[in-house]
Amino acid sequence: MIKLNNKFIPTLFLLIIIGTTFSPLLSQNRFPKPEFESGYVTPREIVEDIGGGIAGIRKFKAVQVGGPSGGCIPSKLAHTRVDYEALTNIGAMMGFGGLLVLDDSDCMVDIARYFLSFTQDQSCGKCTFCRVGTRRMLEILEKICNGKGQHGDLTLLEELANRTKQASLCGLGKTAPNPVLTTLKYFRHEYETHIEGRCPAKKCKALITYKITKECIGCTKCAQQCPVGAIQFRPYQKHEIDATICIRCDTCRLVCPENAVEVK
Repeated sequence: MIKLNNKFIPTLFLLIIIGTTFSPLLSQNRFPKPEFESGYVTPREIVEDIGGGIAGIRKFKAVQVGGPSGGCIPSKLAHTRVDYEALTNIGAMMGFGGLLVLDDSDCMVDIARYFLSFTQDQSCGKCTFCRVGTRRMLEILEKICNGKGQHGDLTLLEELANRTKQASLCGLGKTAPNPVLTTLKYFRHEYETHIEGRCPAKKCKALITYKITKECIGCTKCAQQCPVGAIQFRPYQKHEIDATICIRCDTCRLVCPENAVEVK
């Protein structure tokens, strides 16, 4: 390795350190071969140059680096170099080398809840801060995602995350709060919007409603596919969704040929 020229060493370093990130990213449409003359690579270069960018019309929002115990880096910090020290300085970590790309359809509160549910389940229970702290944090996140959050929850959530990080005995407990802390730091406005009763990404089921617009042609596809019968079968007439029955499974929107189903 030492005998190789300088232009090849950074590429080899990338494959060794974050090799597992290439597996999901290489499923994108284009495969350019950038030269990392600067000696390091950034999340933005991985997403846009190697991965081909965000699919469709969506916008690059963030990357979750390092697996369930990693941190969420907003797109504005995607110029950060992918190495141990740089990622740690912004609240993330190298972890096992995974890199999850998030676009503007992803809810950051739900992302934090999802990853914390995994680490909480994996806690051995030996130390109180990891065993109880992760459980209490998860309860608060679930409360917020279910539309029952209060402004005081954010202060408590942040305090629990910091204390769990500082006082846990093992690496899992010390890093489990990372998704919570980074989303609170970089996407706090999303938490506040949830507490106000709205999910900006329209992902949290308790905070969204489905409505059929005037573009409906009465093809009945939504009524036929609805798993709970929340849409009455009315051929050639504008359909309606019974919000008291609807489970917000998104089936009606996906099958509608006229894009007449609106999510609010």
